[in-house]
Amino acid sequence: MMKAAVLTDTQNLEIRKIPIPACPPNGVLVQVKACGICTADVKMVAEGHRALIYPRILGHEIAGVIAESRTDQYSPGERVQIAPGLRCGNCDPCGRNADHQCLKREIFGFTRDGGFTNFLAVPLQGPMRGALNRLPATVSAEEATLAEPIACCLNAQYKVAVKEGDSVLIVGAGTLGLLHLLIARLKGAGKIFVSEVHEYRRKMAREFGANEVFNPENVDLFQCIMDATHGSGVDIIIFACSQVGIENTFLRMSAPGGRISVFSGISNRFSNIRLDLNFIHYHELTITGAYGCTAAQNAEAIGWLASGKLPIKRFITQRVGLEEVAAGLEYTAGKKGLKSIIKVQYE
Repeated sequence: MMKAAVLTDTQNLEIRKIPIPACPPNGVLVQVKACGICTADVKMVAEGHRALIYPRILGHEIAGVIAESRTDQYSPGERVQIAPGLRCGNCDPCGRNADHQCLKREIFGFTRDGGFTNFLAVPLQGPMRGALNRLPATVSAEEATLAEPIACCLNAQYKVAVKEGDSVLIVGAGTLGLLHLLIARLKGAGKIFVSEVHEYRRKMAREFGANEVFNPENVDLFQCIMDATHGSGVDIIIFACSQVGIENTFLRMSAPGGRISVFSGISNRFSNIRLDLNFIHYHELTITGAYGCTAAQNAEAIGWLASGKLPIKRFITQRVGLEEVAAGLEYTAGKKGLKSIIKVQYE
């Protein structure tokens, strides 16, 4: 038997003892060592999610050790990160290396049981297959829980083509907004501006190298951006906050040829909007969504972690045990720090 945090319905998360899953044919059984708590997990507990099926063990930012293997690809004892998406490998999106848009896509912690538990079965072949990434000795299981968030940021930044010298506005400075800041800087972005209402997060954005940080509740963000760019606007805007939607003011903050990433899922209050299509037309703006990440981007994220160029240890500001998951969810919901992770202990 093993322990698991099982979401049986909205706002009903229970710690249960359940059977350890069998190691799948052509797959592995992973002993979970650490799992990040995401704002998506908070949303699923509070109000559900469009991809959620009950009952469900949550958790999609997972790292652990191979406990059993029925494939020659991996051996027991190897340390791994689990890419959360499972894909069929045969549909059109899979064929164009967009497996995060697989037409049959499943996701650990959403449509399949995830990492808020002791053991997780991962199929590596068959009709739906997952992906693992070996961890270098320099990357701990705790740090590896940030691989999936990094991969999501990489996916978004590829779509808006962040490049050397670009000016960037990041709306929201939670864990993902700050990762966007660091990645954009490493990609050679010029000036990086951050909009954030929480003082602690503004402080972290400054420490992580933002050129200017604004509280949109106290200043005219449009005027601040136009002043900081001498009236030209920014090349890229990344929405890393669910409580802000694109509206025409943000369009007018964009430089000609600007690119806008709708990175976070947007609250229903802000998702139905009207935009000035002529402004988009004449200024040649690009607006793109970014949801999740591919298996390959998860592997790339491990490389970013191994490079040592990201101050990942500073992101982990709370650690809880599996039986304390409710405290971790509350910490995340309350924006009391950056990243809360579950460190799975074994009796």
